[in-house]
Amino acid sequence: MSSYPIDQATELRMLIDQSRQSASPYRVQGSATQRTAHCLALTSGKGGVGTSLIALNLAIALGMQGQRVCLLDADLGMGNLEILSGLSSPRNLSHVIDQTCSLAEVMRQGPAGIALVPGAAGLAELADLPASGREQLLSELSRLDQEFDFLLVDCGSGIHPGVRQIASSADTVVLTSTLECTSLADTYAAFKLYHQAGLSDVQVLFNRAEQEQASQVAAKLKQTAAQFLGTDLPVLGSLPDSELLIHSVASRHPFLPEHAQTAPGRALARIADLLIGRREHRSSRFQSPFVKRLQAGSLSAA
Repeated sequence: MSSYPIDQATELRMLIDQSRQSASPYRVQGSATQRTAHCLALTSGKGGVGTSLIALNLAIALGMQGQRVCLLDADLGMGNLEILSGLSSPRNLSHVIDQTCSLAEVMRQGPAGIALVPGAAGLAELADLPASGREQLLSELSRLDQEFDFLLVDCGSGIHPGVRQIASSADTVVLTSTLECTSLADTYAAFKLYHQAGLSDVQVLFNRAEQEQASQVAAKLKQTAAQFLGTDLPVLGSLPDSELLIHSVASRHPFLPEHAQTAPGRALARIADLLIGRREHRSSRFQSPFVKRLQAGSLSAA
């Protein structure tokens, strides 16, 4: 008998096929209660700061620490995680939305066992989903909450209503920023917007920044947030500048897990460890699945 390992994407396809063959709704086998994934929405105040590269490699860093991770490219119309990962697929989220295939058929396996759901690169019409397509997508996404420990969502940059809706449905919003003045200004503006919207867990992650520089900038941002917003501005960590990041983009290949012992690799390992600890310590706060919050937001915006 063959003993080939079954990856997460294959396992999810099998489960969905089983659910289609029976009259009962989809259920996670062997579990009396459905566990929900902790959802992180990775976004930024402005584009070009490396959010997608961080999302991809952070997902791998979590997978390397034994977590079951799904990475969803929700940057509708500008998805590029498939390119950065070096994976290719004839299908993406647009095919789920138009109901020509299932989410499991779109899903691809990435490094460290992560599952990647490609976006819809170049299909600008996805930015405004019709009601039927939105309903189909939300139905498919509900399965991700049942199958993974972490759901990372790359939801694009800026404060477009679609980006805000996805980010506001996540458990944690991670704002990627560089130390450039324009990026910092846009990061603070986005943080202010999410804070005023009532989001309780919005954090900043600095890219291409040495820890000492990032700490100095973070102190100023924290002071500004305390003075004008009356709140703390949490910093998740910083990723040092490295030629490795440039090479990773140019080669269309993630730098993890191959370069785990480099400065960027160790930085992401620390951030992953921190996220795992927070999830385990505060898991009781996240019983409402991401997709249910996203659906509620969709209905209220309709």
